Amino acid sequence: MNMKLYWRILKTYSFLAFVLIHLVLLLQSHAFAQQTKGTEIVAADATVKEIFSGGETQLEGPAMSPDGMLYFCDLPLTNGVPGKAGIIWRLNPLTGESSVFRSPSGMANRLTFDAEGNLIVCEGADFGGRRVTRTDMKTGKSVIIAGLYQGRPFNAPNDVAVDEQGRV
Repeated sequence: MNMKLYWRILKTYSFLAFVLIHLVLLLQSHAFAQQTKGTEIVAADATVKEIFSGGETQLEGPAMSPDGMLYFCDLPLTNGVPGKAGIIWRLNPLTGESSVFRSPSGMANRLTFDAEGNLIVCEGADFGGRRVTRTDMKTGKSVIIAGLYQGRPFNAPNDVAVDEQGRV
């Protein structure tokens, strides 16, 4: 089979699968909304409370630490201009106080914690590290745990998960 034809067919089927999956999800969410009428999702007396209004541009990648602090990423729009490489914020949900945990963050865009309480960070592109790091929250020491694929740097790692065995 011709490789161009093969890739064209593969792309077509991938697109059709993508559309089908989203159609099924849309129908399921519509059916769920019909069943619950929206009242079981959000309490009628619920209110929106602003907990953070600082930062650069785009907040992303929230993760709750084992000690109850909320960490999240703040990505600036760089437009190719050097000088900004993001911030990781720490917010105390009990007091509402926020502070900078790391700046520059390497354009961090996703955070999670492993079972030992280490912070796992995806560092993106645009003046970022283009890698995944682990920070020991007791010592503050960070190490690169992944940064290359087949000898080439990552483009912009954007999501991370840790399984029950501690594998990233």
